[in-house]
Amino acid sequence: MAGQIFDNKQTAVPDRAAEMLRENIDRASPVPYYYQLREIIRNEIVNHRWRAGALLPSERVFSDAFGVSRPTVRDALDSLVVDGLLRREKGVGTFVADPKFRERWSGSVVGLSDSLQTEGLQLRTKVLNLAVTSPDAQVREELFMSSDDEVIDLRRLRFLGQEPILVTESFLPYGMFPGLLDVDFSDKSLYQTLRTMYATEIVRLKRSLEAQAATSELAAFLEIEVGAPLMYIENTAYSADDRAVEFYVAWRRGDRSRFEFEYAVSGP
Repeated sequence: MAGQIFDNKQTAVPDRAAEMLRENIDRASPVPYYYQLREIIRNEIVNHRWRAGALLPSERVFSDAFGVSRPTVRDALDSLVVDGLLRREKGVGTFVADPKFRERWSGSVVGLSDSLQTEGLQLRTKVLNLAVTSPDAQVREELFMSSDDEVIDLRRLRFLGQEPILVTESFLPYGMFPGLLDVDFSDKSLYQTLRTMYATEIVRLKRSLEAQAATSELAAFLEIEVGAPLMYIENTAYSADDRAVEFYVAWRRGDRSRFEFEYAVSGP
């Protein structure tokens, strides 16, 4: 059926497959054709019959196979691009997007590296900056510092495989963690380092999440277009004695991110 339309080595629809595919559009249904087509394509992707990186047929091929107009096909594909299931390369075509990496936000407190390891994913890190600096007003407020205090500024570019997925920046009180300047964070987790070097366990987090558009600087780091959607995260981490030990900001590619929230219901 629809899954026969292509695989990684085939981008054309065989005539017989095209005849079979027409059965998937219900002409009597009040559901718009573009939405029916979108759901047919989505089903092939989420059930892994169309693999990540596979090149989709042209709009004309879809139009002929499903018996719908090319604008209808374009609307269906555009919707799936917005959802992150498809990606476009200018002058090349439309591809099945790589799966989004999940991060679970629940009652437990773990760092990003630990969270992704539970998904079988390994982060690679490039350190962009590690230095002592004066905190700005927001950092001072989050870490309860004065204008005379200094912070460690750790900025990193994180990769999954060869693909850059997020830029992070951590601010920590220099007086609490002076030895951090000697740590090579290209292969070490910050939270694991705080545990092993300073006996500092992160027990509470305050987080916020919002959408932003990529600036030219972030787009260059993340190899995306200026204005592409990003998830912007702010995170303040607290130790067991309720001290704010890190203020963290991150810009994560919206097309490669998925957050899952888990809460327990207490009481009747």
